[in-house]
Amino acid sequence: MGEKAIWDAANVKLFCDLCTKEVNAGHRPLGHLNKVGWKNVEVKFAEVTGKKLEHLQMKNKWDSLKRSYTIFMELKNSATGLGWNEMRQTVDCDDKWWEEHLARCNDPTTKRKCKHVQFRKCGPPNLDSLHIMFGGAHVCGATASTPGDLSSGSSDDVQEIEKVPLDVKLSTLQKKKDKKRKASCIDEKDDKNTSPFLRLYKQTCSKIEEGVDKITTSVEASSAPMHTSVPSIAEAMKMLKECGVEEKTALMHTSTLLIMKSEVRELLNSFETVEGRLDWLKREHGMKQLP
Repeated sequence: MGEKAIWDAANVKLFCDLCTKEVNAGHRPLGHLNKVGWKNVEVKFAEVTGKKLEHLQMKNKWDSLKRSYTIFMELKNSATGLGWNEMRQTVDCDDKWWEEHLARCNDPTTKRKCKHVQFRKCGPPNLDSLHIMFGGAHVCGATASTPGDLSSGSSDDVQEIEKVPLDVKLSTLQKKKDKKRKASCIDEKDDKNTSPFLRLYKQTCSKIEEGVDKITTSVEASSAPMHTSVPSIAEAMKMLKECGVEEKTALMHTSTLLIMKSEVRELLNSFETVEGRLDWLKREHGMKQLP
């Protein structure tokens, strides 16, 4: 067991910076970094701090940051249309808004307190990095009692939708279909010696098999690989840097929020010049600064 990590502000920032680099390098295929990504973070973290992180320590910190980020983004989404305080990195809501929000969010009967309030004065540290690390997270809000509210505190509220390869699904369905066809041929030979009830049962099973066959055929027909021209978040980040958007700036913050949407990434990719792309980003940033 390696030395326990001391998660002070500097180490958390380093961890986020390292994870961001691995995400941009394509080492986060699903909800977490893959083995290559985790290994790179472990090695580079040890080089800088002299501390060796265990895999569980890294994963626990990743999950903790994801929960915090999810709660913050739920707050941001619930405050749509309000201002943004660039200095404090959080939504600019007055006391009246918070009073109404907390009234909806808190539940005295269950002693549930709104977790959004932790970001009332300032947003989570390293927000730009968190956008990149968890940009693909899907928030289902399974335990939220108020729309746009994740105050119940269950880590299950953040779920990564893992996609099972289509060829695996088809292979499994095909094997089941072949076995059922063989069984049907054997059943037909013995059909005359069975009772009326058993024959009816077999007929029902046969109809179910036919339904499964139709579903399998439909899946096979749509199994052709789909090609998309929408860039990934990592590719969009490269486009931002190519056109001159600098990190730790208000423009970079606005731009990272914009590229969370696939249609924005597709639009940025369609610009013929980096100057045109930068001009559009500046105009969008200016519009978001309007009261």
